[in-house]
Amino acid sequence: MRVGSIVFATDQGLGILAKSFYDHGIITHPLIIKHTSRPTHREWYDPKTPYIETIDSNYIRRFCDNVDVMLFFETPFDWSAIQYCQNRGVKTVLMPMFECEPEHLPCAPDMFLNPSLLDQQYYPYSNGSGKTIDSIFLPVPVDEGIKWKQRTEAKIFIHNAGHGGILGRNGTAQVIDAMKFVKSPIQLILRSQNHLKWGVDDPRVDIQIGNAPYDSLWDEGDVFLFPERFNGLSLPLQEARASGMLVMCGDRFPMNTWLPREPLIPVQGYNRTRINGRFNSFDDAIFSPETVAATIDEWYGRDISAISSSGAEWASQNSWKSLKPKYLEVLQKLVEGSL
Repeated sequence: MRVGSIVFATDQGLGILAKSFYDHGIITHPLIIKHTSRPTHREWYDPKTPYIETIDSNYIRRFCDNVDVMLFFETPFDWSAIQYCQNRGVKTVLMPMFECEPEHLPCAPDMFLNPSLLDQQYYPYSNGSGKTIDSIFLPVPVDEGIKWKQRTEAKIFIHNAGHGGILGRNGTAQVIDAMKFVKSPIQLILRSQNHLKWGVDDPRVDIQIGNAPYDSLWDEGDVFLFPERFNGLSLPLQEARASGMLVMCGDRFPMNTWLPREPLIPVQGYNRTRINGRFNSFDDAIFSPETVAATIDEWYGRDISAISSSGAEWASQNSWKSLKPKYLEVLQKLVEGSL
């Protein structure tokens, strides 16, 4: 089975996600597209992997002719490619991020592979002709490069700002504001791939700028502090959980369905938001700095051994070894028309 995909090869969520599916043999035929503002790591893929610098509909269509199914992550880049594939007998699958999808899809795929229960709420999807598109919820597997480590006491807190996230969703501003109210002598390691636009004057905060090596990203720290305001799939939360850290994110759906709920940060409310005013509207969580600080203080110094241990079992259940056969089965049945 030939599985194609159009991918970013960048140090960001979409790039890491696609690379993982390629490294584990789900994607067999990638097409790299240049990101408009971030470095492209063509070395992540076979040297013969095709590469385009801008969206080229004719090139994409010729590429699609050589596969059995196209797996798109969040976007096909060229929505007309879906209709083209369907006319040529090539199956199409979209792994959506609800917040970044058009309210009315220009063209619906043959199937949705939903990576979170939030996406599963909104898809299946009616394409306007009365037909409902099939959808399946399958968690994104945890990379085996994430090594579990026993954590015992909540003292060192980690916040990975990354590139900040769309609309600042990663909660970096909320973390910095909360530190003004934190009474405990915590150590906070705040990592950012970009220079922070906020000033931080607190001896408890260690700011680290740049790309941290992926294989050592979760080596240190006891608590992953990540008051993420919206998202269904969150690779950082999955990776932190699998590494044995206590995860302290917002007590919101769907994170509170698979994470230990006691350490989660209460949400004060929600704003209804759109990205760039042109995608679906969604709930954007509100966190007060005092509440974030109170949750940190409540857990500082506590024994987290049991929560840390449970991360190893969760990682095993959500590993590539466990989930890869399910992905292959779904895609194969779609290609065969037996789904």
